[in-house]
Formats: sequence, structure tokens, C-alpha cells
Amino acid sequence: MTKNIYAKDEVFTRALKELAAARVPYRVLSFQAREKSAEEVSRETGFPLAQVVKTLLVQGASQKYYLALCPGDRQVNLKVLARAVSEKGMEMAKREDVLKVTGYFIGGVSPLGTHRPLPVIMEASILTMPEIAISAGQWGCQAVLRPSDLRQYLRPRVILASFGDCVVTRAGGHE
Repeated sequence: MTKNIYAKDEVFTRALKELAAARVPYRVLSFQAREKSAEEVSRETGFPLAQVVKTLLVQGASQKYYLALCPGDRQVNLKVLARAVSEKGMEMAKREDVLKVTGYFIGGVSPLGTHRPLPVIMEASILTMPEIAISAGQWGCQAVLRPSDLRQYLRPRVILASFGDCVVTRAGGHE
């Protein structure tokens, strides 16, 4: 699964540079993005929706930002998420703040390569999957890796929690 050699025309984002520098094994899935959703990633690549992990920028009542990692077939329960990090409340970050805070456009937010390191709250069920696809920081570009490798790499700032409602996602938030 390791990808260390890149063709000149291959996508190489901040997130992929971070993975490569840390020698985290991964592979890249690319496709023509139009909708910029987890459902589109699954449909265009054939990767299972449950294993397409959404990266959502959320903000606690304390005004602190977090990145929530949630399986593509689930929605984030913000009340449960807030309790998991001892916040009085939690809401989706304002659309206009996503680029400023993460350095990524909505639909391409990655837990890697952000402007500044943000706490990452990972839905615990993600660790039960053999591999996951996360945004590589650009529309139509996904990094596929083992969730245990992602957790190990993010360990200093990752929090494991159970916060996803067991419902199929119909409309997405900031992915």
C-alpha cells in the first residue's frame, strides 16, 4: 500500500506530503469531483460508503475548533460529540471559517496538513474497518490507509469517541 514515488502530473497535496514524510503507508484514489460528498466518493471510486470518512470542522461552545471524523454512512450527533470533549455545546463551523481555519475548501477538508494542528475526534467505529478513505485535501482526491495508521500518526491530538448516529446520511455538512 505504500506510495513513495510520484509522477510529475500526480496530485501531491499537503496531506499526502505529510503522510509521505511520516512514512505512513497509503494509496491515492482520484476521480472527477462534482458534488463533493462522501456519497460521490463511494459512487465514483467503488469504495464502500461506510469506509469513506468525512472530516467535519466543528466548533465548541468554548469557541475551540475540532475536526470530527465520521463514517460516510453516518451523521454526527453534535450533542454527543460535545459531551465527548467536555464542551457545553457543539455546532458545525461557519462555512466561511472552514478555509480560514483548515486551509481547505469544503468538500476537501483533511485531518492532515491543516494550517494549524487541530484536535481530531475520531468516531470509534472507524477503527474496526480494514481501511478507510479520507480526503487528501483536494476535491476528487482521497488517501486510502489503515485507520490504525491514521490514529497512530495523529495520536498526540486524536480523541476516540462514539458520536455517530446510526442513520444513512442524506445531506452532508462540511466535508
